[in-house]
Amino acid sequence: MVARHIPLRAATLALAAALLGAPRVSAAAPPAAADVARGEHIARLICSACHVVAVDQEYPPMLRQAAPAFGEIAGRPGVTTDSLARFIATTHWDVDRLPMSMPNPLLTQSETRAVSHYILSLRNR
Repeated sequence: MVARHIPLRAATLALAAALLGAPRVSAAAPPAAADVARGEHIARLICSACHVVAVDQEYPPMLRQAAPAFGEIAGRPGVTTDSLARFIATTHWDVDRLPMSMPNPLLTQSETRAVSHYILSLRNR
């Protein structure tokens, strides 16, 4: 096998061109606007019975003592999409457990992620 020798300058220029032309994707890239909008729609339909999910929601929560508002949840330190999705998917109550926790909203994994993205979008508002 014959090794090809590429001059350092040419290799550096090729690498720079590749990096400048490559799309930048960070690990914490913001979710697509459509995903946030889908999460808001789901939250207004399902979560608004117990939470204030938006300041302009049509009806107030039915609970005498409302569950935490989504804006409040978004502002908590350490809250991430993963931690919200895990909470939504696993924190459910049954009739034998007091105090009551959140009922199972029966969301798909995709819907759960969308709601999580919507909640975190409130952090910057």
